[in-house]
Amino acid sequence: MKTYSDHIARISVALADPTRREIMEHVIYADSPLSVREVADYFGLHANAARMHLDKLVKGGLLRVVRRRGEHGGRPANLYDASGEDWDLNLPPRWYKLLAEVMARAVSERKGDLSGRLGYEAYEIGREEAMASSSPLAHLHRGAGLGSVAEAWREEIMRRGHKATVRPLEDGRFEASFSNCPFGDFSHRYPEMVCEIHRCLEEGFLSLAGAFRLESAGKRCVFFLEPPL
Repeated sequence: MKTYSDHIARISVALADPTRREIMEHVIYADSPLSVREVADYFGLHANAARMHLDKLVKGGLLRVVRRRGEHGGRPANLYDASGEDWDLNLPPRWYKLLAEVMARAVSERKGDLSGRLGYEAYEIGREEAMASSSPLAHLHRGAGLGSVAEAWREEIMRRGHKATVRPLEDGRFEASFSNCPFGDFSHRYPEMVCEIHRCLEEGFLSLAGAFRLESAGKRCVFFLEPPL
């Protein structure tokens, strides 16, 4: 999984050229995958120019290559189609899709109270995301101290495109204060539920380093990192 910066860079390069944006829309809304020649003829381009644009859109993750053999056999041709990937681009980054997944999974489990299920699913999804993305928290040595965990967590937060100040407190804990809520306006409308989901998600990420706990500081997007029991 790429970092959020990589995500922005790939899309920016792919869509930097206005002709390339038109080609992407043409391919996405076509009834079937298109060949280089079909794209070149439609836009009045040389085949090499059309191929260059198409390949940059593939590299950006916006299109994909489909290999299909013709009616009379022979070598399969490269055709281009929509990639089918989900692209979320928000500045600052938001976790709306992830929030929807937490709630959908919690509602689908028809046991226990909803509040408890939301927290459980948020923790599990946070852990799954961390494992899938090779989080810095996964590379800590066994028995790493709280300071090392706090620094790896800060790197993990930045990797996702968010920003947080992580500082040590006199009592040995660390305080993490997020500059922007990953859930945007939802945190203002449903503060208790959204902040608890956020806390459990972060705790799921931290679980790769051990049984570290997060406590809410009583303010939106501010948490205390505590050592395991």
